[in-house]
Amino acid sequence: MARKVYYGPLVDVSFDGDVCRHAAECVRGMPEVFNTSKRPWIDPVNADTAERADYLREVIGRCPSGALVVEEHPAPAPASTPSCEVSVIDAPEASRFEARIDGVLAGFAEYQLTDQLVVFTHTEVDPAFEGRGVGSAIARYALDKLRSEGTHKALPLCPFIKGWIERHPDYLDITYGARPAQAQ
Repeated sequence: MARKVYYGPLVDVSFDGDVCRHAAECVRGMPEVFNTSKRPWIDPVNADTAERADYLREVIGRCPSGALVVEEHPAPAPASTPSCEVSVIDAPEASRFEARIDGVLAGFAEYQLTDQLVVFTHTEVDPAFEGRGVGSAIARYALDKLRSEGTHKALPLCPFIKGWIERHPDYLDITYGARPAQAQ
């Protein structure tokens, strides 16, 4: 099995199942990130603050086999970087929402459209633009567009969009499968 990477907003986690000893240090240490009853079982989207990312690094450091490795994101661009204004558009011909900074593609969220749903399948931000709110701008634009049109619900299969909605529960009302108690 090759090392697999799971993407988070602050750090990524890679895992090599061939060397894992199943000591469960990760599951005991941070069950909101390591949950063997979910797929994917590693979800670093839940390490969404600097403090939680630091704790995730600590938990992974306790992995006795080295099967888990923290993959650090590049440092955010310095404040003196040119324009940080993110513009987002829907590019239906490519089935994705695209974010641009100074006209350069900075990131995108791919989707599949059904009669009732917009299924978010993958979100990616160019490493050169990480730390500038590109992913959040895409999520907010896409979900605001769904809300204003009122014809589709969001089905977030992508871990980033799913985590973003969980941190912004005011979007649960347009999220497919959200329980009514959650969507109030």
